[in-house]
Amino acid sequence: MVRKSEFLWNSIASIVASMLNAVLLLFCTRINGTEMAGMFSISFTTSVILNAIGDYGIRIYQVTDSKRNYKFVEYIALRIVVVSIMLAIGIAFVIISGYDTTKLSITILLILFRVIDNLSETYQGEFQVNGRLDLGGKSVVIRNGIAMIMFLIADIITKNIIVSCTILFLTNLLIFLLFDIRLIKKFNQDKIIFTKDVIINMLKECFPVFLSTILSLYITNAVKYAIDIVSTYEMQTYYNIIYLPAFTINLASLFIIKPMLKVLGDIWNKKQYKQMKKVIAKISGLILIVMILVEIVCFTIGTQILSFIYGVQLNEYRIDLCLLVLSGGLYALTVLFLYVLTTMRRQTIATIGYIITSIFALILPKILVEKYNMLGASMSNVLINLVLLIILIVNFYICYKKDKKN
Repeated sequence: MVRKSEFLWNSIASIVASMLNAVLLLFCTRINGTEMAGMFSISFTTSVILNAIGDYGIRIYQVTDSKRNYKFVEYIALRIVVVSIMLAIGIAFVIISGYDTTKLSITILLILFRVIDNLSETYQGEFQVNGRLDLGGKSVVIRNGIAMIMFLIADIITKNIIVSCTILFLTNLLIFLLFDIRLIKKFNQDKIIFTKDVIINMLKECFPVFLSTILSLYITNAVKYAIDIVSTYEMQTYYNIIYLPAFTINLASLFIIKPMLKVLGDIWNKKQYKQMKKVIAKISGLILIVMILVEIVCFTIGTQILSFIYGVQLNEYRIDLCLLVLSGGLYALTVLFLYVLTTMRRQTIATIGYIITSIFALILPKILVEKYNMLGASMSNVLINLVLLIILIVNFYICYKKDKKN
């Protein structure tokens, strides 16, 4: 089972990670203005989507690999390969997109920040496998916490978002070298192995999870790109501000789900089917409780709090805010069922659901944003996540019944 210290540090890490976008956007809005904040926000979104390439579903596979089919050094070799691909695609994307120098620089620096995050994820996975999830939590808290502080100091002094993003990346890199790489020697001192056949096999096995993850991020951010196409940077800033409580639910839910990954893997491999359903029901219930609590706060004083913090008028967006919180809860549940299907090694079936939903997400947001503006953006998020959740739950029950019979 998960020790209290592991759960505590993972919870703190999830909260800090969930604050990253909100805090950086706050600094940027206050110091650099709403237009620059809108540019920073869409660049941050691009880095989050590309982050799925560097993630590649490796952490889920690594932690649920109860039989230890692959070694840590093989997982880190795979991670180096995929983050290299992520960086190359990111650079190509910003060049092809015709970004101006400022937007190009911000996006690439944020992608580099994500490269370090992904490398750290593999080390955190090894800590978790060895019963030290708390070390992974400490890594996230220290890196993100200090990086945010350094970003703020740099932005106050220079009022230059490119310099601030450079400091953000370099701080993340330095702490990764001093913390993660130093501590891993306590658990594993083997040298990194680049074995072509092993890497190819791991790429194949993790590919459905990767595809689901990247489509999930596209689905989550499709509305932002619709706004980028048909509206203004100012609306982009307002949308990202009122989306923050939903985004916080998405990431904060990981402090409930992540510690249970190894537990889910062990339960499933032991064929404890009833226990599996109980754990899933418990996690789902906790996510719904969090969502309801956030809804109550947002409906009563949410826009007033956000208006005060960000220094912009948001009172007219209360309904939009509540809809986005609902979509955040639905999205958190879709993440849970993706992880469950991956634990069951039925990730390919989950991917089909993400493909169907991404087609839906490609069309709907642009239509609704053009017609209803912010309300259309909020409605799009709810409908997209609801469709995906229904598909995943149906697939889970089909797979569960089949495996239980065998």
